[in-house]
Amino acid sequence: MDNIENNDCLMRIRDTYGSLKKAEKKAAQYILENPESIIHLSITEFAYESKASETTIFRLCNKLGYKGYQDLKINLASTIVKPVENIFEGIKTNDDMYIIMQKVMNSSTYSIKKTISENESSEMERAVDLILNAKELMFFGMGGSWSVALDAYHEFIRTGIPCVCNCDSHWQIMHASMVRNNDVIFAFSTSGSNKDLIDSIKMGRKNGAKIISITSNNKSPLQKISDVILTSYGKESMIRSQAMESRITSLILVDCLFVGVALKRLDTTLENINKIRSAIAVKRY
Repeated sequence: MDNIENNDCLMRIRDTYGSLKKAEKKAAQYILENPESIIHLSITEFAYESKASETTIFRLCNKLGYKGYQDLKINLASTIVKPVENIFEGIKTNDDMYIIMQKVMNSSTYSIKKTISENESSEMERAVDLILNAKELMFFGMGGSWSVALDAYHEFIRTGIPCVCNCDSHWQIMHASMVRNNDVIFAFSTSGSNKDLIDSIKMGRKNGAKIISITSNNKSPLQKISDVILTSYGKESMIRSQAMESRITSLILVDCLFVGVALKRLDTTLENINKIRSAIAVKRY
């Protein structure tokens, strides 16, 4: 590409448009006409909306000089999103701390309400049933999603169901290779597109595991291989690489699932909670 050093994503597309194939032009045209919506779409959603295949989109990204679709979205966001909104959407550089607190709290509250409305109680109940039938629970997450996976592990060990938690892709696929029928793997991924995580999930599914996924993109590669897909809404998640609100809403979904399972295993869970409290007590003054 002649103008590859150009950092403006939209300008790159315009400069390259004439040399693109017909299918690639269809995808490129959609980006030019809907730049703000693109940064909120998974590649599966983009393919559906633009009526172009995922393969065509990958090919377009390559011709534009990007490593992949996520790389294109990051560069597109840097073109159309105000720099300060990479910190938090809606924040202004001259906001004082009181206004910052109000904006962050209001935005998080909206995301929590949106998460509750977008997840059917029947799907939550299905997830609870899968957990109750499992001999072991595995919690997989990478990058920022690792902290959510670890928190989920920290909660579910109280149920008495054996648990494993890991953020390393090699360890994850090793655990996935040894699952038993109906064991449950929790997959945490804001984008739903992490290749290493998806490889591990595919391995687990092949060996009989049930997959419960918590993601901000319910139309993503992860969705295609999940038994239950739960949506952790966060309107910032496709703009910032480290999503704040979707992390909060993911934790709330985990809390809901834990309470649902704990009520079905009440005596065992209460016994374990008391054991843990007694053990922790010796660590405190």
